[in-house]
Amino acid sequence: MANVKTFVKHPKIDAHNHLNLGMRYSRYASWAGFLIPNFPRKMSGLAEMHEVIGQYTRTRTVTAKDVEDLLCMSIEDAIEDGITILEGSVDIGFVKHCNEDIDQFLALVEKVKKKYEGKIDFRPELGLGKLFDKKSLNKWVIPLLESKVFKSIDLYGPEVEEGIEDFKPFFECAGKLGIKRKAHVGEFSDATSVRTFINFFDLEEVQHGIGAANDDKVIQFMLDRKIRLNITPESNVMLSAVPSLQDHPIKKFYDAGLKVTICTDDLLFFNRTVSEQCSDLVKAGVFTEKEIFDILDEGLK
Repeated sequence: MANVKTFVKHPKIDAHNHLNLGMRYSRYASWAGFLIPNFPRKMSGLAEMHEVIGQYTRTRTVTAKDVEDLLCMSIEDAIEDGITILEGSVDIGFVKHCNEDIDQFLALVEKVKKKYEGKIDFRPELGLGKLFDKKSLNKWVIPLLESKVFKSIDLYGPEVEEGIEDFKPFFECAGKLGIKRKAHVGEFSDATSVRTFINFFDLEEVQHGIGAANDDKVIQFMLDRKIRLNITPESNVMLSAVPSLQDHPIKKFYDAGLKVTICTDDLLFFNRTVSEQCSDLVKAGVFTEKEIFDILDEGLK
């Protein structure tokens, strides 16, 4: 059986990685100067996770240098895992840490990208939170997309349809600019919501999407649309979206012919790299080594 080191050596993508939370806890704690009690741990859902974010991680990030440090720590951990393509999400809220100056924010992202050229193909992704200040979104998103710094756009937050109309112009702009469109849906919502989000935003990829496993018609719909699911198995288990790796629907998607990738989501919280999750999935009997290597290779296409 292939061990973790075998998967580390294999070229692969991480297409679902929030860079503000994308580093090992040991690296983060050393930088932050404090420990988070009883952490990492399994949680009962997103609400508990956001309690920790609100109390510990969000309050620790104050300056533009803090933002740069977070991005660099996450990218360095991705490099250590042998990630060759990193579609890393940079939250639009970080503009506030750059004196609300989008030029300063863009310069910071470009500086970080240049720092790791030749070590990893870092493709910055503009992350949009559904609950973020709408006035700021309307002021910043379009210019940021037009800068051509960001190669994809991702929407996250409560997996509900309420308010998604506010974000449609951003996704339409991204489509016109050739920027890849993603959104979080289907981790805690159902198959219908997955279909709705794909149609509404004309998505090319879905972050999670596991709720679609209960509806074969939606799976076929995604196949017809050539949708890729960027799945984070350990995240789904740690947030209690699925009971265990053995119960995870990723194999059903794979067997149906859907494109899937294995991703970290928030390494700080879930403590499993892409390579470690590949090994875990083989040990759990979900995939064979050959199937894992097929997923890794397909993810790079």
